[in-house]
Amino acid sequence: MSTQKENSPTELKTKPYTFAQRQEDDYTCIKLTEGKYAEVIFKYGNVGFKEVEDSEKLSVIFDYNILKNPKDVDIDEQEFIDHIGDILIDLVEEQLATGKLDLKIEDVNE
Repeated sequence: MSTQKENSPTELKTKPYTFAQRQEDDYTCIKLTEGKYAEVIFKYGNVGFKEVEDSEKLSVIFDYNILKNPKDVDIDEQEFIDHIGDILIDLVEEQLATGKLDLKIEDVNE
C-alpha cells in the first residue's frame, strides 16, 4: 500500500493514523502509526448509529476489515475496537465540520 500524495488541510494536532490507498483499489484505508497497533492497516465497512437507552447519546456501530497486521497484534480485543471507533468519530466530526459529509437519517422501524 502507498500513502496518498497530499493530505487535506487539517488542524495541527498529531493524529495516530494516516490514510493509505493502493492504486488498484477504489477505497481508502487507515494505517495506524502509533502505539501497540502501529502498522495495522484496515478499512471501515458499514457504519451506523444507535440510540443509547435512557440517554440522548448515540453509539456508533461499524464493521471493519484488517488488511495488514504485520506485528500480529490482537485486533479482536475491545481496546482495539474502541481505538478505531474513536478514529471513526474523529473522521465523522471533521467531515461534518467542513461540510463534506451529508448524513441521511432513516427510521428503520418504518
